[in-house]
Amino acid sequence: MLTRRLPNQSILAALLTLTGLPALVGYHWWQWQRDSAMLAAKWPPPPAPPLDTWERLPHVNVLVAAWNEAAHITALIKSVLHLRYPHVHLVLCAGGVDGTYQRALAYTSERVTVVEQPAGAGKQHALHLALLRANGEIIFLTDADCVLNDATFEAVLYPVATGQEAVCSGQTRPLPAQMRRPFVVAQAAPQLYSFLAMPDYASGLKGANTALLRTTLATVGGFSHPAPSGTDYVLAKLLTRHGVRIRQAALQLLATDFPETVPTYLRQQRRWLRNVALLGPRFGAPDEARAALRTALVGAGMLLLPGVAVVGGEVWLAVWGLLIGHAWLSRWRYLRCAAHILGTPCDARHVAYQLPMLLLDCVAWSQPLLDYLPHRKRWRW
Repeated sequence: MLTRRLPNQSILAALLTLTGLPALVGYHWWQWQRDSAMLAAKWPPPPAPPLDTWERLPHVNVLVAAWNEAAHITALIKSVLHLRYPHVHLVLCAGGVDGTYQRALAYTSERVTVVEQPAGAGKQHALHLALLRANGEIIFLTDADCVLNDATFEAVLYPVATGQEAVCSGQTRPLPAQMRRPFVVAQAAPQLYSFLAMPDYASGLKGANTALLRTTLATVGGFSHPAPSGTDYVLAKLLTRHGVRIRQAALQLLATDFPETVPTYLRQQRRWLRNVALLGPRFGAPDEARAALRTALVGAGMLLLPGVAVVGGEVWLAVWGLLIGHAWLSRWRYLRCAAHILGTPCDARHVAYQLPMLLLDCVAWSQPLLDYLPHRKRWRW
């Protein structure tokens, strides 16, 4: 019986492939044209007006939680001190076993306050301790591995400083030293592409690049709400729960340190998806939780489908091949947009790198499924 089915399976698989491939190429060629139009319309983003034209220049506190960030903390502090905005005060809550606190302490001045972070305190409590030492009208949140620049800082700050918005959030890009590394560019490409399509207002924020009024932060209790993981997500949901609209300046990009090893990247992606899946229902966002779970299931499905093909025959293998082709062509488009934004190559080496990166993403997406049942893993940072 199996031998009689094989010719039919082979013919069906061949037909599926011969019709599916041209359809995929045609679809992505059409999307390619749309991408070009979107890039032309949105990049580069408009800069903030010159500082001397602002109605007022309120005092800004830059808040940072830095645990075991000795490799990055000096660059962050120097970038804040070099900002041309006149009223900036950095408040660092620093700690760890690598000398982060000691390095930060060396920069203590009228413009830099350093608070020691207790072991086991977590990012949320560290930000709470930093906020207690802040006195600015505006709070600017960033991460210890970021490097601030004038254009992005002012563009994110401007809508808040001028009273147009209560919150404004930008996004991140790789550090300049990482721009030529295919592994890093492959990570950044889908993110940068999604920023192009982001609406003016959304329910999320980037804790590495967000400005908000101190009074607005106070309405949600500052950083007193428990958040063993997912601090950005928790803050965004608390703000939207209180009716605060989060303005998106998604193409205003701060440089940050992207993962350079596979284990680090897998941990990051696993944590992000797990946070949304677990925290979404708690904050009235079940759709976001379901989307995170769908992503995890898609990743697992893509990894399991070749095994299904061994049992089910060539048709399943053809389906898997078309899905891989669709995902690879999508990533090629993302890479093209990222290359335009970052000024990096979109050469054969970078394009070829998208396939192993796609398979790695499937592993990363499927990993959170292992975290949902064991309670001890759910809130691991």
